[in-house]
Amino acid sequence: MIDAETDLIVALLGREPNTVELAMLSVLWSEHCSYKHSKPLLRTLPSEGGRLLMGPGENAGAIDAGDGWAVAFKVESHNHPSAVEPFQGAATGVGGILRDIFAVGARPIAILDSLRFGEADSARSRYLLDRVVAGIGHYGNSIGVPTVGGEVYFEAPYEQNCLVNAMCIGLIESDRLIRAAATGPGNLIVLFGASTGRDGIGGASVLASAELGDGESDEAKRPSVQIGDPFAEKKLLECSLELLDRGLIVSLQDLGAAGLTSSASEMASKGEVGIDLDVALVPLREPGMEPFEVMVSESQERMLCVVEPANLQAVLALCEKWEVGGTAIGWVMKAEGVSFRHAADRTGRRGYQAPGPGDRVLPRDAARQF
Repeated sequence: MIDAETDLIVALLGREPNTVELAMLSVLWSEHCSYKHSKPLLRTLPSEGGRLLMGPGENAGAIDAGDGWAVAFKVESHNHPSAVEPFQGAATGVGGILRDIFAVGARPIAILDSLRFGEADSARSRYLLDRVVAGIGHYGNSIGVPTVGGEVYFEAPYEQNCLVNAMCIGLIESDRLIRAAATGPGNLIVLFGASTGRDGIGGASVLASAELGDGESDEAKRPSVQIGDPFAEKKLLECSLELLDRGLIVSLQDLGAAGLTSSASEMASKGEVGIDLDVALVPLREPGMEPFEVMVSESQERMLCVVEPANLQAVLALCEKWEVGGTAIGWVMKAEGVSFRHAADRTGRRGYQAPGPGDRVLPRDAARQF
């Protein structure tokens, strides 16, 4: 993080940040999460049209396919993780775009990939190709979504930094599309899916902002690559779609790069509300995790949703049915910002409580500074 960015953090908070806030903002403001270097170029692309139902700013795009149906689509790169650990890097790239598709309510039906490697006679390129293709096939086939097409090119400039772009398309009835915006002060924030561990911590900033071959070995960077479980994601997919079919949730957001930090900030910003999270309520896979680790963990196969209090027990029962584990970890609040605390009381609160003097509050639009 450069000096100008640390100065901006102090200006936004009105004080010096603590280590948890620095960890959160370092991943939130990474290129992978904020696109701070590529946004000027991305904004030149067309983003409107007569058939457009859902455009930039949502988990996936959607266009009108006629007869009351929509096609949802998402393409995303997983370049640096795939260069460091090609099997898991490519596999979790597929897992991430699958979640983006069912986060808008669509059922994923097909995967496509666009790949770039160094020269075909390079031992490194052959190794990356073999493991990337294996990772893509492993995740997609295990969850039951086929890879139906794609492209691959070999050129010398991609020798050190391969490109792995995964795309997923899904189908949904047009009037059933759901957005990620948090709404309804007093509504609950429920985390469901896999438990939270230390895998992928710092992945967004360590990998997306790093130079490969900069003296640090790929082996040293491997802990920053997430580990995927496609069978867990299959249960997560079916649970999410049933929650939506039964009208039990208000909004839905997947957890990808920057984990809870990014997902909570995006939901608050899109809904123009605040979110209050209790880090102590997050189910952990590993004991002794620090609050900053919980907030920036990139553990896979997790979703965040907004639930009206009257529907909480039905939501948790459905999570139990699909064996994905659901826990209420926070609240939607009227006040701006994302508040996070580590409360000693794990019994849960009966009603919304505003953040106290000791609670940390990030500006709601901290994710949109670039």
